[in-house]
Parts: sequence; structure tokens; C-alpha cells
Amino acid sequence: MKTLHLALILLSLSGVLTKDSRWGVNYPDNLICAVRGFSVSIPCSYYYPTSNPQKKVTQMLWCSMNLNTDYGCRVPPYVYNSSSNTKSDFEYVGDDKSNCTLLIHNVQFSYSGEYRFRFITDVPGGTWTGEPGVTLQTADLKVSLIRLSGTGTLKQGDSLNLTCDMSCTHSSSQFVWSKNNEQLNTSGPVLHFPALTVRDSGNYTCTWKTKETSGSKTISLQVEGGSVCSQHL
Repeated sequence: MKTLHLALILLSLSGVLTKDSRWGVNYPDNLICAVRGFSVSIPCSYYYPTSNPQKKVTQMLWCSMNLNTDYGCRVPPYVYNSSSNTKSDFEYVGDDKSNCTLLIHNVQFSYSGEYRFRFITDVPGGTWTGEPGVTLQTADLKVSLIRLSGTGTLKQGDSLNLTCDMSCTHSSSQFVWSKNNEQLNTSGPVLHFPALTVRDSGNYTCTWKTKETSGSKTISLQVEGGSVCSQHL
């Protein structure tokens, strides 16, 4: 019994010491998709020993592994540096306590790649880089008109599908359709028109969204005189 009691005490002390001495960076997702031209957030949190309440985080850094050859993110260039006031598409929306979320505006194909967060404290040697980081994939959102019946000019009574396509997939992604800015009671990447009518005229928008980002694409359908014209916006 004494041996067991001693083991439990040691285990408890070990847990406390481990909690107080932890260093780390946590990325909820290791792969994030983004639509070109829109914004995306990279969720991130970090932690460091709390046994010394005077310890402070003095610098926060984000690296793009496309630009930075040092995997520890120890040297420039950085896409974000809390010590610099440079404005860019990369905005830090975290803090100097535990949140290290990065918001990227106007995402471009060149922004695809791996990103890592590094923080520095005022304690000698008190630095940490989250490895491996988060991989960002950028793709275009596309809306296609796929004809299902009829030949030549589209006419009332013809059927078609509007199909929303995003080549980068994510487990939490969903498709939302709207007509003239009013959300439709449908979901999924395909909007089906079994028989076109004049009332189907309008601007149709497909919005692809995840918990980190969203993007949209609009196509215009105009039914006139028994025919349908389509134009991407």
C-alpha cells in the first residue's frame, strides 16, 4: 500500500511539473483550403511554462516554408513579425498570451504551402517553433452550366445543372446557393433545374465555406423569349 501511495504521489507531482513546463504550438488542422482572392484564417494556439508569472512573450513570428529555408523559423524572411509594422496580406489576429491565429487576405496561388508559428519569451532560450506546421492549399471556385436536355439555344422546358466545383476538399466544407442574394433551400454542389421558366432568371451564387474560410462565385441566368442566356460575373 505504501508503494502504491508513493507511486500515486510521484505520478501527481510529475503531472504538475509536466503541465508547468510545457512548451508547444497547436494547429487544429494540418491542411486548410482557401479560395483564391478571398480570406482564410489559420487557427493556432500556443503555450509555455506558467510557473514563473513574470515570464512574457516578447515576439511572435509566422514563417512561410516557401520563403524561409530555416525549418525552425529562426531567421527571416517572415510573413508576419510582431516587431515590424509592415502592412501585408498577412494579419496576426492572435495575442501575446495563447492565441496565434493568422488571417491571410486576398489569397493567391503563390501563398500555398506550409506555415509555421514561432514565439520568443524574455527568458534566455525560451523560444519555440511549431513543427510541422499547417499546409495551405489555394484553388479557384468554379461554377459551370451543364446542359441536360435540348439542343441549340436553351429554351424554356430545357433542363440544366449549375455545378459548383472546388478542387481542394475539406471535411467541414459545405456549399450554399443563393439567388439574387437570397439563400435557397438547397445544399450540395449541384443546383438542378428540371424545366426552365422565365421565373428562373437571376443571379445565382455558390458559396463554398469551411470553419476557416469561404468563397463565392456567381453566374447569371436570363430567360427571355423562350431562350436562356448565361453569363459569368
